[in-house]
Amino acid sequence: MNETPLKDIHLPDMSLWWPPAVGWWVLLILLIALAVGLPYFWRWMKHKSLKKLSIAEFEKITKTFDQKEDKRRLVGELSTLLKRILMSYRGRLDTAALSGKNWIEHLNELVPESCFSDEEEALLAQGQYQRDPDFDIQSLIQNCERWINALPRRSKHV
Repeated sequence: MNETPLKDIHLPDMSLWWPPAVGWWVLLILLIALAVGLPYFWRWMKHKSLKKLSIAEFEKITKTFDQKEDKRRLVGELSTLLKRILMSYRGRLDTAALSGKNWIEHLNELVPESCFSDEEEALLAQGQYQRDPDFDIQSLIQNCERWINALPRRSKHV
């Protein structure tokens, strides 16, 4: 027989899986980051800004007014919405008890420029208690919308 010089069988090292390759380390780090970051991302996705919610509520109020054309109800709902927005931005303890001129001053402090005329300020403060308020509806609606759009993006109380 032919005797060829063959080498003995070469066995692999004891553990082939450790240490893992660089790609496995990167994958492990990505999975950990995903597991840690997913709850924060989910909360961020579900969070709607106060400004967006305010605009949606404002549109609902104006649609209701277009259907029923009740001026007193419109003024009441708009002033309630503006007060709720103010409470959300400044905190309930500071603003819940405000009324009249103080309330209007706090509204104007929240945005860079005053959006309401003196007549509209008086109307928002006390118009819902009048029997048949006489005012320019479109001007009030436009100024309320302008005020909501001028709101700051964030507040420390939100």
